[in-house]
Amino acid sequence: MSGSSLRELGLDLVAEEQWEKALGVFAEAVRRQPADHRSRMLAARCFEKLSEPERAVSALHACAEGLLRRDYLLSAIAACKQALAMSPHEKRLKETLHRIHARAAKSVAGKARVPPPLPPETLFDGKVSQDLMSLQGSALSDAAINVLAAPDTGSTADSEARPPLPLFADLDRDAFVELVVCMAYHEVPAGELISREGQNGDTIFVLVAGKAEVTRQIDGQPKTLAFLSGGSIFGELAMLTGAPLTASVTTVADCDVLEIRRVDLNQIARSHPSVPQTLTAFAQNRMAKNLMATSPLFQQVPETDRQRVLTRFLFKALQPNEKTMVEGQHPDGLYLVLAGELVVQKEDPSGGVVSLGILREGDIAGEISLITGLRASATVQATRKTAIAFLERSAFEELVKEFPQVKAYLQGLSERRLKMIGEALRPAEILDADELVVEAQ
Repeated sequence: MSGSSLRELGLDLVAEEQWEKALGVFAEAVRRQPADHRSRMLAARCFEKLSEPERAVSALHACAEGLLRRDYLLSAIAACKQALAMSPHEKRLKETLHRIHARAAKSVAGKARVPPPLPPETLFDGKVSQDLMSLQGSALSDAAINVLAAPDTGSTADSEARPPLPLFADLDRDAFVELVVCMAYHEVPAGELISREGQNGDTIFVLVAGKAEVTRQIDGQPKTLAFLSGGSIFGELAMLTGAPLTASVTTVADCDVLEIRRVDLNQIARSHPSVPQTLTAFAQNRMAKNLMATSPLFQQVPETDRQRVLTRFLFKALQPNEKTMVEGQHPDGLYLVLAGELVVQKEDPSGGVVSLGILREGDIAGEISLITGLRASATVQATRKTAIAFLERSAFEELVKEFPQVKAYLQGLSERRLKMIGEALRPAEILDADELVVEAQ
């Protein structure tokens, strides 16, 4: 029977809560294939259920070291997290986390300067007199831990290719360790909702392994936007802005998920004040990449020039009810919505106020006034905390001069928007500035 078949058999036994038999199966799978770290994790759970937490911690520590050796850093973090839940002050686990952080540290150019791990004691020589699945009781437990705590001595990852560790590697080492201790770890079966559109965004999720689908309600029906795989991070923009989640994430396969809650970050920030700034910088970087990849404005710029153009923008966080543009005044520049929401309102000739629309991710404000020099025809303000990218007037003039296609795109966009304003205000009137809602391309 292959290692994967043994793991499936073990999972069936776990479902039936036959923990001792499952332990024998998972340990046998690791004996045959020491790199089967999923089976090591599952065996550790069996030890825990059998009231042997010390051996569960030892199995998880060996698992984390093996995953680190092969550069599966998020999975190594997950193994340490599970072990820390049973033994929060275990020194060897924190030393492993130190090496994980060092392995992915971005501040070191070229080869990662990682302290070599101490040579592990050889606990298992690969020779057994009988199949582990035939053992029971203390004999099984003793034989299983000899296998599960033994190192994975297989080939190591390329030491020259430092792997990415999004967000975690941006933190100071001690803040990173404290975050791992605080955050939660979940195993989510296929078909389960991880986060729901419209909920408050107070959690960052890290998909360690598995696959999930991102959907958004459009015309009353869920529309698939993307699929996420291991290494994906989501929820950080909503946490940064305080805005409700704009999409739902549902597992389509069994997933391992790390959950970082706002309360955890607030706690860590007391002893590590740089954590909020690190999160903000990380989220802004993600927003910048999304902007370059999806914004219709940036699609008018050659791909090789987008990063250079992006550096001209400033990232700002608007507070609820803060105004970016005021009707009758000249706007300061061009605004792109990154996360959150802006409402566009215009004074009605009868003395009332007409809502012209809502600006959300990817939408633009201020383009007509910048091109024509006319005053803004509407007031734009944040309905909640909102992240924007701002291009001040002189930088905008340089942009449209360097890339005439950007100006042509904005002129065409404005004509469509002005028409929509005319339809919104009846009888039709002559407008002198922006229609601010960007129509999807």
